[in-house]
Amino acid sequence: MNEWIGADAGELLTWAFWEPHVILASRKIGQVVLILLLTWLTLRLRKIVVSRAFALTRLDSRQRKTLESLLMSFTRYAVFIIATLTILGTLGIDIGPIIAGAGVIGLAVGFGAQTLVKDLITGFFILFEDQFSVGDYVSINNGQIRGTVVSVGLRATKIRTWAQHVVVIQNSEIRVSENYNRERMRAIVNITVAYETDPADVEAAVNRMSARLLRDMPHLFLRNEEGEAIEPPQLYGITDVENEALGAKYTVVSLVHDQHYWTACKEIRKALLRELKEAGIPVAYPRRIERAESGAALS
Repeated sequence: MNEWIGADAGELLTWAFWEPHVILASRKIGQVVLILLLTWLTLRLRKIVVSRAFALTRLDSRQRKTLESLLMSFTRYAVFIIATLTILGTLGIDIGPIIAGAGVIGLAVGFGAQTLVKDLITGFFILFEDQFSVGDYVSINNGQIRGTVVSVGLRATKIRTWAQHVVVIQNSEIRVSENYNRERMRAIVNITVAYETDPADVEAAVNRMSARLLRDMPHLFLRNEEGEAIEPPQLYGITDVENEALGAKYTVVSLVHDQHYWTACKEIRKALLRELKEAGIPVAYPRRIERAESGAALS
């Protein structure tokens, strides 16, 4: 009888010793499970919020998918890091040194990868602002690189030149970019004719050229809702006087579709030369004037 009573008392003492630890462990496990559940719900909720937010934007599908993937990846890592630190704090682990150590490591990595960070930030804004897209013809850094965009990434952009070379340029190196594919472009064609030519004759030739192109190639030119050319080929005027060629430079301009820019410039030049030739208007070329004792001779 006394042995039974002693055994029961020992078990009670043992349970009294372990009871606070079991309750604390159960509470900690419950808190960890709750944190994991909230983390899962946050991940699911962020996917819905991000998808609906980008669905309301006017970005094209390629931009939307790229930025959505980038934001989803960033938020996933952020949620995982916060959840991990919260669980460690719940388990009684001091997370202060961990945060401080991560800050030091992040600072060291930041100093060692400044160019990479600049590339990523610049690439993000190139995609977000839609500065250029795959298939656009661009000029980078005042004409240092010209070609068609092959791919736009967060770190680098690939451009295929006219000679079919693929140039890879880091996004942080892109300072000035010109995009030749934004709905409309102004074709600018210059031609120099002799001083002796009457400007009215040049204007008449340009008008005939414009009428011919509008009739034969109407698809080249940008039109309004009524189908009329917004800016048909027309004479802008005398834009320069070239002493070496002994002539006046005339400029012809027209608003054209971006995808037809090069074709429009080529066709305007060809049609303009044809009209000038038919009108007997000579194109200027370098000449030399020799003076003799009896007077001036032109050769």
